[in-house]
Formats: sequence, C-alpha cells, structure tokens
Amino acid sequence: MISKPSNSAHRPVPSADLAQVWIDFDGTISSQDVLDELISRYARDDSWKLLERRWQNGEIGSRACLAGQFDLVRIAPPELDAMLNRITLDPGAVALFRLLDLRRVPIVILSDCVDFFIRRILRRYGFAHLEVRSNTAVFADGGLKLYCPHESRSCTFGAAHCKCESMDALGQPGRRSIYVGDGRSDLCASRKADLVFAKSVLTRLLDAENIPYRSYSTLLDVAATLSAAWQADSAIAVAVSPLSLDRRE
Repeated sequence: MISKPSNSAHRPVPSADLAQVWIDFDGTISSQDVLDELISRYARDDSWKLLERRWQNGEIGSRACLAGQFDLVRIAPPELDAMLNRITLDPGAVALFRLLDLRRVPIVILSDCVDFFIRRILRRYGFAHLEVRSNTAVFADGGLKLYCPHESRSCTFGAAHCKCESMDALGQPGRRSIYVGDGRSDLCASRKADLVFAKSVLTRLLDAENIPYRSYSTLLDVAATLSAAWQADSAIAVAVSPLSLDRRE
C-alpha cells in the first residue's frame, strides 16, 4: 500500500534533489527492536521493566533508562553474535535504500541502538556503507557498558542520542528533511522535519501534538510514496518492486 497522510494538513514530498532522509533503526529498519531483544532476553532480572515504564511515562530520559538497563545485561560475545544473526530487516528496507541510492538522496541512520550492532546487521544485507550515528558499547564484567557520544546537555528530554543535534550537525545545506520512525525517541527529530513517515507509538505522539505525518506499515510503503512523488523511471520502479527484496549475504 502507498502511505496515506494522517490528516488534511499533510506536507508535500520534497523533490529528490532537495531531500535528505533521516531514519531510525530499531523497529524501523529492523523488523525487531534490537535493544528490546537484548534487554528482555539477557537482563539478569526484571527490574529493567520498571526503567522502561518510567521512560515511557516521561519520568526519565532514554539516557538514564538505557544506562540502567545495560547495567543489568549479562551476555558473552558468542551469544550476542547469535542474537544479531537472528535480526532481520523490514521487508521494504532494501527497496528504500536502493531507491535513495538511485536518486542520490543522502540518508543517515539516527538511532539509540549500538553502532556495531547496526553495522553488523546491515553488512549481512550489503549496506555497511550507510552512515550511522548512534550510541556505542563495549564488553565489560560479563556484559555491555553503554556509551552515549551524541547525548547533549541541552537536551530537555535526557536523550541517550540527541537526534535533533545530529540532524543539525549532519544536515546538508539547502536540503529538506524527511524523517522515518516509529517510537518515542523519534519525536523531537520529527518536530524538526519537513515531512514525517510514522507508525506505532510515534503516530500517537504526533497526533497528540497535531503534527502532520504520513502513516506506513513497512518501508516498502515509504519507498512507493517517494518513488511516485519523484516520478521514478522504470529502473527505479524495478528497485521498489517486491522482486528487489532478496536478502544479500
């Protein structure tokens, strides 16, 4: 399906030569939320759930939430490798990446996930070259220690990764922002974007603030919407067809 605007005040799709795409990873590019998978499976007890509820309720920021949850994780490198090997991409991710490449539209992945998790998963599909800005982690004391190189003291939400500042730092002059996301960590960045594609929790948050967006189910919807707006030629139409979704090893 081609995504439909959430309300009559929806914003137009920027032309390809003036667009820049920002996209979340967990639950957006990946079919599963990688951090949820890690924490729910490998936390030493259920206290991570209290941190999650406090974050969802807006009592703490994602920085405090994730740092506390990572402190609970107990996992060895082979177990982490096996977990990451089980993570798959959204059915439309390959189509979207190929479309943006063909139209020469810059894309940056903005994520609260961990950099080497993301690159490991993308490498399996042939997209290790994509620019990633995220948190990082190291193995320590039988688990993982989280580091947040892109947090900001000025962030009023206490985010582990201030996606707004990342957009300011990496935005190309003259280009209009298209943001694609699904969760609470995408809200601030969505407020800054010229066009938002949203699903799941993000749609409810945007509705509450009356921020227009285009809803989507998979990234194939996003690719189809952009392709149609950019009057894609036959080569690009092939890139967004279901036949283009074969996984690369």
